[in-house]
Amino acid sequence: MGIEEVVICPVCESNSFTHKHTSKDYTATDELFHVKQCNGCGLLVTSPRPSLDTAHRYYQSKHYISHTATASGLLDSIYLIIRQFTMRWKFSLIRPYLLGGILLDYGCGTGNFLQEALKHNCTVYGIEPSLIARQKISPVISVTSSLEELPPTHFNVITLWHVLEHVYPLRETLRKLKTLLTDRGTIIIAVPNWESNDARVYQEHWAAYDVPRHLWHFSKQSMTALLKNEGLTIKKIIPMNLDAFYVSLLSKKNSNGGRLTPQGSISAVWTAFVSNLKGSREKNQSSLIYVVQK
Repeated sequence: MGIEEVVICPVCESNSFTHKHTSKDYTATDELFHVKQCNGCGLLVTSPRPSLDTAHRYYQSKHYISHTATASGLLDSIYLIIRQFTMRWKFSLIRPYLLGGILLDYGCGTGNFLQEALKHNCTVYGIEPSLIARQKISPVISVTSSLEELPPTHFNVITLWHVLEHVYPLRETLRKLKTLLTDRGTIIIAVPNWESNDARVYQEHWAAYDVPRHLWHFSKQSMTALLKNEGLTIKKIIPMNLDAFYVSLLSKKNSNGGRLTPQGSISAVWTAFVSNLKGSREKNQSSLIYVVQK
């Protein structure tokens, strides 16, 4: 199995890291992975981690709900219900930036967001590396496996819904996406926030660490530094309040040996509520959306 160490921070290029904790792969393998913090910018990295050519095996699980359209348990069912609602909400967020133009969803999974955009007569493209996920996407949607396969065009909006944390060539990918924007184009980036209150409560059991699929773990500080380095400016930060509830339920299950009791569910919902309440003061919720422009 190919394993590699992260020795240089992709954000600030520091080579100094401090061990933060060890987390378990609760989705596919039960393996343990270290999470380290860059002493320069605060970015957390999963290291050592699978190399790019071996990463696919960590996505090959019925529990990896982002690449499936079916539920295998109560939490999966909750996720799919929430996903239907959030697709409409996400589109309402990007509508002001579309300007009647073209949308690219990078890491489109099974194409749910693109299906929602099609309902509003948008021109849409998707990129999804997973063949399993691509096979579930409607044939009327133009989807490729990489940026290099896209037809020559520029996009008014490029979305990355909980995708950037999975991307190996982090800065290179942002650089390429920037070149694909129109002059007034916007990139929408949604990522987990490890400085949220629910992350502090659940620590190494926090579901949004999701090692080793999540390679990078962002705070507002490290995300701001990353985007600034690529000549991108944050115009707005929007919380994803519903994420805290799903993540807290899953985290409680992780911390309780894979079981989620009624009492544990109540505790998780309360943790999510408190996390959103505390996070609202400084926009430090469980997941954050960054609205970014050149």
